[in-house]
Amino acid sequence: MSKKNTLHTVFNALIEEIKPQRLIKEQCRYADEVFTVQEADIDLSAYKKIHLLGSGKAVVPMAEALQSLLNAKIESALLVGAYQDTAVEQHTQYIKSSHPLPSKKSIEAATALRSKLLSLEEDDFFIYLLSGGSSALVELPESPITLEEFQATTSLMLQGGMPIGAMNCVRKHLSQVKGGKLAQGTKAKGIVLVLSDVIGDDLHAIGSAPLYFDTTTFSDAVDALKAHDLFDKIPKGVRQFLAEGSEGGHLETPKSESEKVRHFVLGSNTHLLNKAKMLLENDNIPTTIADEPIEGDTQTLAKELVDLAESYRGQRHCFIFGGEATVNVRGEGRGGRNQHLALSVLQLLEGKNDITFLSAATDGVDGNSEAAGALIDTHSRVNALAHEIDPTFYLETFDSNAFFSKTGELLITGPTHNNLLDIVMILIESTLQQGENNG
Repeated sequence: MSKKNTLHTVFNALIEEIKPQRLIKEQCRYADEVFTVQEADIDLSAYKKIHLLGSGKAVVPMAEALQSLLNAKIESALLVGAYQDTAVEQHTQYIKSSHPLPSKKSIEAATALRSKLLSLEEDDFFIYLLSGGSSALVELPESPITLEEFQATTSLMLQGGMPIGAMNCVRKHLSQVKGGKLAQGTKAKGIVLVLSDVIGDDLHAIGSAPLYFDTTTFSDAVDALKAHDLFDKIPKGVRQFLAEGSEGGHLETPKSESEKVRHFVLGSNTHLLNKAKMLLENDNIPTTIADEPIEGDTQTLAKELVDLAESYRGQRHCFIFGGEATVNVRGEGRGGRNQHLALSVLQLLEGKNDITFLSAATDGVDGNSEAAGALIDTHSRVNALAHEIDPTFYLETFDSNAFFSKTGELLITGPTHNNLLDIVMILIESTLQQGENNG
């Protein structure tokens, strides 16, 4: 099997390993009216009605697993997802919302979820399924901010390469349902089952924390935008609202955890990387999980990754990384951070070692393309130039998807209905340099 095929096979197997249904079945049980999540036992007989709520890219498969486990115990279900899905149960209300930019559907979804939570009584219990994508899928801007202003601000943050934590800080202070606001006012107790799409599984950041509390302030939101040279570019109404909030003119987000709601992280990037290591070592490939996550600009990151690969002087080895790089987009091309990172790496490979490189999004959708990422090796650049496909042109026009479409090196899985961040795998085979021998 070629080295490209090896990494491709491992990646496909990894997507199966982290399916939401599988993660829930591994960590949730139900018997004799007791619902067990990890090590916590919840006596459902103490409640009159059980309600299933949720939002995110993984909400449908998560709900399928919960509905299969609890069956007739669930009184109602309201789910918000990113895909046109007909696989939900008949008694389930499903709202297909929008991502990565919020829309009128996001407002419809947020209004429905908030109304449902506010309608619950003290003897009700809810299970909320939270996964990546929720920040855009569920949104209700603070008055007087318009949807168009919120969309413009979100778009500028995405294109400006803001880290997810900074983006969520801003979103929380422009929203009526983030930073713990969605849970405010409900009489019912509940739990949140989480598939984490942030490094470190920070509950303040996942989905912009609709049912958790917030540690950031209006001033933090203003500072984050200024740090990325975006404050003066966002709509005037948003600037004014944030400035007023930083001066105490608006109510802050909740600053303490609700006693009624508990969170459980069932899947994370750490979980993903450990599964990847297991699969690679099952193929007899020595593997190291990097201590530091992928983050920062793709160009800087590409150089760091290539320097690591080119300097490695050992036997066959694979390094794996998790996280999310950022791209400051300039141009109208197609692609995403993973394809742009792969193309940046391709430009830097010098051939000292035999290197195979994979970068992919676990949700199967990288940026504005239909690919999850790309898979290249030491020979990719030479092969592209031999076919008169100039990588520099596609890198400068931010059109990595078109480049890899031409070279046949895209990774295409379709939407995986999950999101545990991105994964990078670098498989290195040391090659002999001129003048070396086995000695």
